Amino acid sequence: MKSAPHTPELLFIDLNNFAAYPTLAVGYLIRSLRDAQFKVRLLSPLALGVPAFTRDNPEGWKDQLIRRLYFSGNPIMSRSRDFLREQVSRWNSRPHPAMIAEVERAIAAKPAAILISSYLDHYEMCRFIGERAKAEGIPVLLGGPFFNLNRVTEQWLSLPGIAAIVGGEVEFELPQMVKALLAGDSLKGRAGVFTQDSDETVKPLLPLQNLQRLPVPDFTDFPWEKYPHKIIPLMSGRGCGWGACTFCGDVVSANGRTFRSRGLDAVLQELKQQSETHQSTDFIFLDIKLNSDLELWYGLIENIQRVVLGARWIATVHVNHLGDNGLDKDTLLAASKAGLTRISFGLESGSQRLLDTMKKGTKVEEAGDFLKHAYDAGISVRTSMMQGFPGETADDLRLTVEFIDQHEQYLDRIRLSRFKPLPDTPFDRLYQKQPERFPYMKHFSWDYKLARGLYQYMPPRDKEYRQQKNRLLKQVYQINCKALRDDASKFNGMM
Repeated sequence: MKSAPHTPELLFIDLNNFAAYPTLAVGYLIRSLRDAQFKVRLLSPLALGVPAFTRDNPEGWKDQLIRRLYFSGNPIMSRSRDFLREQVSRWNSRPHPAMIAEVERAIAAKPAAILISSYLDHYEMCRFIGERAKAEGIPVLLGGPFFNLNRVTEQWLSLPGIAAIVGGEVEFELPQMVKALLAGDSLKGRAGVFTQDSDETVKPLLPLQNLQRLPVPDFTDFPWEKYPHKIIPLMSGRGCGWGACTFCGDVVSANGRTFRSRGLDAVLQELKQQSETHQSTDFIFLDIKLNSDLELWYGLIENIQRVVLGARWIATVHVNHLGDNGLDKDTLLAASKAGLTRISFGLESGSQRLLDTMKKGTKVEEAGDFLKHAYDAGISVRTSMMQGFPGETADDLRLTVEFIDQHEQYLDRIRLSRFKPLPDTPFDRLYQKQPERFPYMKHFSWDYKLARGLYQYMPPRDKEYRQQKNRLLKQVYQINCKALRDDASKFNGMM
């Protein structure tokens, strides 16, 4: 009697070390591979005790001190800050000893191939994996959300041992790629696949259509016992129904290009199945904005408690001013009753002039109404804001400070960041054509390996500008020191 043929094992290394929930993209890809009868082993940093990435942590005086240093416009401070930030970034991105040891053991077990899911700050770990795999003759396939950008991926192709880098949504393409890899065939010439011997511009892999075909992600291998709470990630669609913000990098990432909805039935089915599988009723929607498809948004509010009794969920939305956006007072109250516990949105600025320059599609007055309605409905609100957007003036900052003064009671957390140029965004295209429009951005250059613009923002040394910025930093600190109610605190730091 013949023995059953040996099934080769794939080693899937997920370098995205989230603190509170599994990596959604990896769950999709593992399900796709297992449906194609591949044997897959997942290596997750959190399972090895590697400290997880967190954000929006409770703040103390040290956080405010670091924030003031980070946002300082003093030229001397700016140079010192940029140097220190670079050193901290290198320290944080260094390969962790526990991961190194486990990768060594996993490669010694001779997997048939290695697949890596990586963000751009994991370059050195990818180098280590590639070198070790090459020494053992094991092919490596690398992928991540920004490898669809040619100028970014070209900086990674020199990594040793990497057979190919994949840039695109490959849930239905990956099994065939892996079969070719195991057969020793080159992946050169495939759409969305970059190889070291590519001799022409790689043809992009077009965004997936008909997302109803997507399988339910497989999270069974993730270290659920390590998460503080069982929170299940999912997306109701891909891309953004607005998609016009000048600064946004999400809409140029692999799955953010063009908006596509999965439809209500598919989302409700996944909620029910994942809840039963993982014995949890807590969910995070990772959509760029969950109210992109209003039919789905309203249907979710109406039906989620029917399919998962006791469901609690959080999401990000866009407060746009073009007709119905699903964020009126009555709808938010209904959403709260349906389990919406926390909501995030991008305020960015309290200056209408600056919002229009960003092509944000938001009216300041409507953002204020949204905050009050969400607060009255009992929903915890977190917002992102930006300082130093090109052309920002003292008056823009003053308007932002006044807006926060008027709405402080409605906000639980503010994530304030400096403007960060990203390649292939509308800002990138505008800067290439008319750099003279940005006179305060000095010494600008691109670091494509990390997909970021490097510059010094040097507006005139205006006393009023500095005063308003300091007032804003104080407001952010005061808000971020607030205690959250128990049901909201469970979801803190996840958006």
